[in-house]
Amino acid sequence: MMTGKLLGFTEEVKDIYEGTHKTSTSLSRAPGPPEAGVKGSSSSFPFWPGGMDEPWADLLKKESLDASLFQEDLLDTPPGFKCGMKFEKKNEDQVDYIHSQPQKIYLSEVLAMDDDIDLEGLNEQEEKEAINLEKTFKQQDSSSDVEDAFLKLSSLPVLNISEAEKKKPVTNYEWAVIDDITRPVEDFEEKVPKMAMTWEFTLDPFQQKAVMHLEKKESVFVAAHTSAGKTVVAEYAIALAKKHVTRVIYTSPIKALSNQKYRDFKEKFEDVGLITGDVQINPTAFCLIMTTEILRSMLYHGSDVVRELEWVIFDEVHYINDTERGVVWEEVFIMLPDHVSLIMLSATVPNTAEFAEWLGGIKKRKIYVISTLKRPVPLVHYLYTGSVGKSENDIFPIVDSSGKFLNNEFMKASKPKDNKTKSSTGPKGPKFYIGPAQEKNIYIGLLGYLQKKDLLPAVCFTLSRKKCNAHAEMLSSKDLTTQVEKREITKFFNECISKLKAEDRKLPQVKLMGEQLKLGFGVHHSGILPILKEVVEMLFQRSLLKVLFATETFAMGVNMPARTVVFDSIRKHDGVNFRDLRPSEYIQMAGRAGRRGKDKIGTVIILCKADIPDSLSLQNMMLGKPTKLESQFKLTYSMILNLLKIKTLRVEDVIRRSFGESSNQKQQKVYKVMLDEAREKLASLTKLDCSLCNVDLASYIVTLKEARILKSDVMEKKCSQAVANKLLVPGRILVVSTNEYQNILCTLLSADKDNKIKVLAIAEKNKSSNSKDVSSSPGILPWTKQLFYPSERQPEVLNLSFCDIQVIGNKVMRIDDSSILKESKRLTTMSSNFGHSISAAFQELCCLCEGNLNGFPAANVTLKDINFAYKAQDLEKIEKSFENYTCVKCPEFSKHFVEVSNFLQMEEDIKDYSYKLSEESLSLHPDYESRKNVLRQLGYIDQNDNVQLKGSVAREMSNHELLITELLVKSVFSECPPEEVAALLSCMVFQQKNDDANLELPSHLLQKIKDIRQVAGDISIVQSVNKIQDPNFVAQYNFYLVPVVYEWAKGTIFAEIMKKTDVDEGIIVRSIQRLSELLKDVRNGANLVGDTALAKKMEDASRQIKRDIVFAASLYTQ
Repeated sequence: MMTGKLLGFTEEVKDIYEGTHKTSTSLSRAPGPPEAGVKGSSSSFPFWPGGMDEPWADLLKKESLDASLFQEDLLDTPPGFKCGMKFEKKNEDQVDYIHSQPQKIYLSEVLAMDDDIDLEGLNEQEEKEAINLEKTFKQQDSSSDVEDAFLKLSSLPVLNISEAEKKKPVTNYEWAVIDDITRPVEDFEEKVPKMAMTWEFTLDPFQQKAVMHLEKKESVFVAAHTSAGKTVVAEYAIALAKKHVTRVIYTSPIKALSNQKYRDFKEKFEDVGLITGDVQINPTAFCLIMTTEILRSMLYHGSDVVRELEWVIFDEVHYINDTERGVVWEEVFIMLPDHVSLIMLSATVPNTAEFAEWLGGIKKRKIYVISTLKRPVPLVHYLYTGSVGKSENDIFPIVDSSGKFLNNEFMKASKPKDNKTKSSTGPKGPKFYIGPAQEKNIYIGLLGYLQKKDLLPAVCFTLSRKKCNAHAEMLSSKDLTTQVEKREITKFFNECISKLKAEDRKLPQVKLMGEQLKLGFGVHHSGILPILKEVVEMLFQRSLLKVLFATETFAMGVNMPARTVVFDSIRKHDGVNFRDLRPSEYIQMAGRAGRRGKDKIGTVIILCKADIPDSLSLQNMMLGKPTKLESQFKLTYSMILNLLKIKTLRVEDVIRRSFGESSNQKQQKVYKVMLDEAREKLASLTKLDCSLCNVDLASYIVTLKEARILKSDVMEKKCSQAVANKLLVPGRILVVSTNEYQNILCTLLSADKDNKIKVLAIAEKNKSSNSKDVSSSPGILPWTKQLFYPSERQPEVLNLSFCDIQVIGNKVMRIDDSSILKESKRLTTMSSNFGHSISAAFQELCCLCEGNLNGFPAANVTLKDINFAYKAQDLEKIEKSFENYTCVKCPEFSKHFVEVSNFLQMEEDIKDYSYKLSEESLSLHPDYESRKNVLRQLGYIDQNDNVQLKGSVAREMSNHELLITELLVKSVFSECPPEEVAALLSCMVFQQKNDDANLELPSHLLQKIKDIRQVAGDISIVQSVNKIQDPNFVAQYNFYLVPVVYEWAKGTIFAEIMKKTDVDEGIIVRSIQRLSELLKDVRNGANLVGDTALAKKMEDASRQIKRDIVFAASLYTQ
């Protein structure tokens, strides 16, 4: 009979590496199930992230190598060997071979040790290192026997191609190593005698440096200018993986770039695979192309592909700055296992070393930073002020090829426009818009100039989809291609669209694009059908297109340079308002000008359609520094749930390793030292032995600090009212406290709007700024009203703020404030000859001080704010209570006050440093706790943070995990047919902000939309209760595309659908493609909750939408 009671148990000791994909994070665990595929399973544990201390690290250190060895950047065991070297820290002049220990062996390293390597030539560096060690040991007075022991190490057959440098640059970085690429690598062929891949051209120094690091399995960060040749580094890593029979993953920020790279790498390496949300091509290939989101999913889901990885290549790393998707890069960097080496390719950014230092720190490995100094093809920037006719050639260079701004040329460019606009009427100010006729004339004039100067092909960046379309149609009367080119374009275009259905080939966008392409014009933006965008890209690469109108997304992708780049405008709408382009945006787009090997210079032209941009704006944009790499790390429910399933991998550890926490984590060692010092000081302090002060002195000091904070708030409010009531006028008597003394009598000289004041005060004569006694700081002085009045005194002008004022006096002196301020400049020279105005005012101040030593009477400033009035009353009560404390009766009160203050300060410091070293100090810790509370309240985790069924369902979702899970659990879709489910879920993939208030849909669908919004609203309320403010949570779900998807899922042809909507074709296709990925996630979630009927609906819905032109195969994969 089964009762569920535990009858007994046996204990078995298992190896630390044993386990399954559901219980272990070790690379030595048993493989996952075959059905998990390349992407892994949500039930699998991820592999242990590199750089984190493993849960069993302490055990390993005790049983194998000495822990001190892990503090050095050394390989403890040669690849393929079972034993290595052990450096005992306690006896530095002794070297022993350690006994045999089980070690991790990397197949790539074993295979890299080819038998035919010229060991004699390659051992040159080992000998140099041995000599360096010999010198080091001589400096340490070590014996010659030890030196010989190290010299014998050069006989080991280890591949080492390090460049011998006489002196390494001194940097403050522990993990980032800045490579010097100003000089070519000497004897590169000897250092890398057998390259894994060769090219027809000679490698640039930065490429040679990168190749040398890759040969040693070192991680690199290559920040190079556009068209410099970053792809060479990626290709060499792929070639190495092929040689070593390992695997490599290339990641890109966008799916389109993944498709393009698939074609390029397929031509060179053959065995290449592509993995996207809806397509898997050759997933068993050694080289896999995917987006960064796919790789993140593989890491969280413990894909077995990760075991075989040697390299991961991150292209366009500067995409980490993207506010929405930048977090994905940080997650992947953090989660990658230790055996995977990193290659980062980026445009030039100013903080490469800072980024590499962070990444190296969290992965505990050196990151070699390689940057190019200049573009291979220099750029010249122009302003075009011309139009059709006589002004066609009105073009002015404003930045030359050396990067110098040409002011004279800018002034010339400004004059014609000034003359044209002087007689014009209308509102003043810069003009950015003109009429269509004028705009057409400008473009016709520009095209004439470009043709005449042989500056085509050109990319014209037009920062609006509508304008791209309008400009291409506007120039339909221009013909830029020859008859031969027209035939070639037509043939290629017809071949590309031949696989589309007949009705899809007749789509207005397809027909219009075909006509424009024949004339030499192309359009490229997100509203264009994906297959047509690929046609445009391929024709442009073949130089058959002469002018391409594109949005800025075209600037991110494979190498498709033009001879000329034209900016239709340098202002863009960023979703909030219009602004000028940032330097990084301008540089990325302008970088497409200049084809390496074809053009000596690249031409960049800014169209000045109306007014000329001002000089300062142009210089900031063209010559300003690119945007720094900045952390966009944020917590998501999916991330939290994926990490909570692994008890040994904590969310706090992941937060701590984010780029945003890097500066705080650097201070951890400092805080630890300061904490230890504070504890030592606290322990060294003797306990106060005073029957009076032991009663309430500690309470006195705590109350005093609270009173001073309260006094500062109240006085700042009083001063603001006093300014309004014109009480704070020159000559007003004030009592102030500074960092040296309290209750200083002074007279006001000036007060400004920023709550800053200048006063003439009574100061101590010949005071030394270097001999401040700790007891003279007002922060630890007992409370008193007695004025500061030193025996030897002199006037001093002080710069203070409202919060430093203790009393606003009831008297105003007659002073010449302007003369005092002029004469005060002499005081800085320590001159004893004060001016007449200062001397007269100072004498009167001294007289007032002598007559009011026990406190200066205050002016009556009534607080109008009721809250501050209560605070003032509380302050008055506290100040009166100080006289009632027992400790003030102690004859040695001042001395004991300092001692106890120091003691309390040490305790406060210890508390502060302990907090800074704790997890609570993490910037995202409050958000983490809030999100956990949301998950608990909604039933995704229990009180012990164990993931529940709803949490497991949410883990299956790539996005919108809470809403989808709630909809599944509440059975919102249970009565809907597949086409309606697909249509309703489109609200989660459609990202435009169209008005969806008046949709023409059946009443039951409109009710379902209300139900979904209600569920989203309920989630939003739970978030708000738990201090997560997301005002757009409900509004982000836009149902404008529901009618379109509904018709498409029912089988309506695309042409008919386009007649009923104003959404661009490309946006519709991309949304439905993303919907297909979402339906798979929902299907998996439905299976988890046991709703097989809904899972079947998801499969049916996916099959119904996956057809025709929306899912036409990419031209790059054919």
